[in-house]
Amino acid sequence: MTFFTCAALAVLLIVGFSGAMLPFVSVWDHRLASVRRRSLYDKCAGQTESFTAALQVLFALALVADLLAGGWINRLMTGPWGFVWECLVLASAVAALCAVAVLFVRRAGKMAFGVLSGLASTLSACLLCILSWGFCLGALTAGAGSEEETVQAFLVLMAGLQSLGFALFAAFSLFLGLTGAYALALCWHILCRNRDDFGRDYYSFALSMRARQAFCAGLLLTVSAAAMFWLTPVVDAERALALLPFAGVYASHALTAGMLCLPLAALLWYAVAHAALPMQKRSLAFLALVLLVAGVYFVLGRV
Repeated sequence: MTFFTCAALAVLLIVGFSGAMLPFVSVWDHRLASVRRRSLYDKCAGQTESFTAALQVLFALALVADLLAGGWINRLMTGPWGFVWECLVLASAVAALCAVAVLFVRRAGKMAFGVLSGLASTLSACLLCILSWGFCLGALTAGAGSEEETVQAFLVLMAGLQSLGFALFAAFSLFLGLTGAYALALCWHILCRNRDDFGRDYYSFALSMRARQAFCAGLLLTVSAAAMFWLTPVVDAERALALLPFAGVYASHALTAGMLCLPLAALLWYAVAHAALPMQKRSLAFLALVLLVAGVYFVLGRV
C-alpha cells in the first residue's frame, strides 16, 4: 500500500460509510420532530437529506465510472471479487436513486425512501468493508494473473471474516460511518448558512446537536481504533516508510502517533458543541474533519 492508495481508501471509506448512515440520521430527525413537536428537527433533516443525495450520487457516479471505464479499482476485481464489486456498484446506485427520490416526495414518502436508501447503502457499506479489508491484507492482489490463486485468496478471506481482526475492523467501520455522517452534516449545516437563513437560534441548535453527536461517535471511533492498535502493536518499518516517506527512520513511530488525530478531532467537536455561539467556532468543525481523514489514514496504515 502506497501513500496515494491509502489516502484514496481513507476518503472512499469515509464517504461510503457516512453515506450509509446519513439516511437514518434524517429519518431519526423527522421522528424527533414528530415526537417533540419541534420544527427545528425537520429543518435539520431537510438540509441533511439534500446533502445525503449529493454525497450518494457522487459516490455512485465514481464507482460506476470506474466500473464502466475499467479503472484502477475495477482492474483489481478479478475472479469472484468481480461479483462482490458489481453488487457494491449496484447497491450504491440504488441508494443514490432513493436518496434523490426523498427530495421530491411528501413526508410519508420521505420516511419510506429514506429507509430504502439507508438499507441499500448499508448493503454497499458492508461490501465495501469486505473489499477494503481484503485490500489492506493484500488479498485482492494475491492472485494477480492466476485464477486459481485468486479464488484461493477469496476463500481464505471469507473464512477470515470470523476472526477477531475483522470484527474489530467492522466495528471501526461502523463508528467511522457514524462519526463521518455527523461530521459532514455539521460542515454542511455551516455551508448552508448563506442559502437557508433560518436564523441564529436554528444554527446554534443544529451545530450544537451535530457537534455533540460527532463527539460521542468520535469517542467510540477512538476506542475501536485503540482496539485495532492493541491487536497489531508493531508495524512493519518498510510499510510505514512507504506510507510516510518524509518521516525517514521515524516512520513507524509517526504512523502510531498519527492515530491521536482521532481524539483531537473529538475534542474539537466538543468545543463546538459547548460554545455559546457554535457558528463562531465553525473553523474548528472543518479542522476536525481534516483530522478525521488523517486519523483514518493512519489507522488503515496499521491494518
